[in-house]
Amino acid sequence: MLRGNFSDNPILMQSSIVAKLLSLLTLISETQKPLTFSELVKKSGLNKSTLHRLLAIGMEERLVQYDKHRKVYLLGPKVFDLVRNAYSGYDIQAVALDEMIRLHERFDANVTIGIPSGMEVVYLRILESLQTLGGVQRPGMREPVHCSASGKALMAFLPEQVINAKLEGYVFDQFTDRTINNVAAFRAALAKVRQDGFATNDCEEYDNFIGIAAPIFNYMSEPIAVLNIWTNVPRHSFEQILDWSDDLKEAAQNVTGLIGGLAPTRMTLSDA
Repeated sequence: MLRGNFSDNPILMQSSIVAKLLSLLTLISETQKPLTFSELVKKSGLNKSTLHRLLAIGMEERLVQYDKHRKVYLLGPKVFDLVRNAYSGYDIQAVALDEMIRLHERFDANVTIGIPSGMEVVYLRILESLQTLGGVQRPGMREPVHCSASGKALMAFLPEQVINAKLEGYVFDQFTDRTINNVAAFRAALAKVRQDGFATNDCEEYDNFIGIAAPIFNYMSEPIAVLNIWTNVPRHSFEQILDWSDDLKEAAQNVTGLIGGLAPTRMTLSDA
């Protein structure tokens, strides 16, 4: 049992300061607009002297910065340095491997992870089903965004102005009679991805290949990678693979969490 005055215990005091500083940084990061000192006092519940001390520590460590013109507080550059360093230090395919293995074992289908490269998807790793009838995807292989589930999953959650820029002059090559071949149809497909939380490919690049894909997000809710399950017709039907979507979305969400990412608010597992 702890005895004595709280202020007499330097460890408890230090722990309290760290906890309060983290709470303050969280408050600053989650507000829709930068807050003044008075607003921080009101929202944090801290007294003025404690808040002054925490802000002083935060600014000294470059975790908080003060805008003198607007008289508001924002996250400091050190926070973004820490995030950038963390993101540059991980290998997304290594982080995602456990989830890929889980999906592969459950469905005995091909499981891939890909990343965007211009208007294509580049596949980093493939776990191939023993029952695949003539595999197509290989590490380093690329697919156009308009005819692949992975491409649509990566495109759907980009800002609208970015989508507009990427589609400017884009050529919709026709691979099968089901390939999306115009901007209007592609935009409609992206809207469905945002609604469902995952994308589909129903024989759009190859006549006998079907698949589903779900995006992985970074801390800014940007799609940076994609998990994809694909298989052959008639081994599986399109209706069968749709039943796998909740497991796929959960896997992508788990990987997003492992890298400190955040899915956009318009996408949740309950959307499907």
